[in-house]
Amino acid sequence: MKFTLENQVVLITGGSQGLGKEFAKKYYNEAENTKIIIVSRSEAKLLDTCNEIRIEAHLRRETTDEGQVQHKLAAPLDLEQRLFYYPCDLSCYESVECLFNVLRDLNLLPTQTLCCAGGAVPKLFRGLSGHDLNLGMDINYKTTLNVAHQIALAEQTKEHHLIIFSSATALYPFVGYSQYAPAKAAIKSLVAILRQELTNFRISCVYPGNFESEGFTLEQVTKPEITKLIEGPSDAIPCKQACDIIAKSLARGDDDVFTDFVGWMMMGMDLGLTAKKSRFVPLQWIFGVLSNILVVPFYMVGCSWYIRKWFRENDGKKAN
Repeated sequence: MKFTLENQVVLITGGSQGLGKEFAKKYYNEAENTKIIIVSRSEAKLLDTCNEIRIEAHLRRETTDEGQVQHKLAAPLDLEQRLFYYPCDLSCYESVECLFNVLRDLNLLPTQTLCCAGGAVPKLFRGLSGHDLNLGMDINYKTTLNVAHQIALAEQTKEHHLIIFSSATALYPFVGYSQYAPAKAAIKSLVAILRQELTNFRISCVYPGNFESEGFTLEQVTKPEITKLIEGPSDAIPCKQACDIIAKSLARGDDDVFTDFVGWMMMGMDLGLTAKKSRFVPLQWIFGVLSNILVVPFYMVGCSWYIRKWFRENDGKKAN
């Protein structure tokens, strides 16, 4: 199933900011016959996003209006409009069920779905609240799980391209990401199972590195210094650049997608009983085998020593 922006009905979760918002702009500006439905919890953010996309399109001399998907409308819905929004708590299964009932009634069941919803609260494990922990599973796993299940159940969906966003931390979880990385690793496992079960679907998984977004800016506020040190000088690329890289990779036929070479390398080192679906897979296997023999053991010993040293020094400062 070839990835294309044109002649689709695309559902984008987390569509009010970050990569979800950037993909909504891309579909709106680069396709003429695609309908776009953006979903997030905040109606205010969704409205702002629709207005921003509409204004930018107006500056490009486009005139298509946006509308809100509703189950009952005061006036007939003009299905010639291309951009819709629907506020929904995707972590609640009943709310997602309601969303798909509306889409089914309006003949707007998606042919492509981008599960972009998510966000991290990078802190040391003891510094997290119960709310933080629950939020991590709700927005990083349940939002995708619930939407994927409804897509699988949709009777009219014969073929579908399901694009799920995980994270590079699913391939290399480390200190500071206990609220985020386990949920993204669960996404990776879910993708492997869905590829086995939903044989008429194309299922892609994106493992983004750092990219500029509202969420990334907030993460930097709470991110522990030890986390920043392990990440190293990983500069965040512009969100539009990350969006373009992902779209090009999908169009080439990749189904394990990365926004940087580091992600590709980490996937190679992640040996396991799951099929790899990215470019140069044989080279990735060879690189992974050699790295796991020659590099990874020494790196992990050094990394563990460095983390213990950092905690000893910081615990000592607290004691003083």
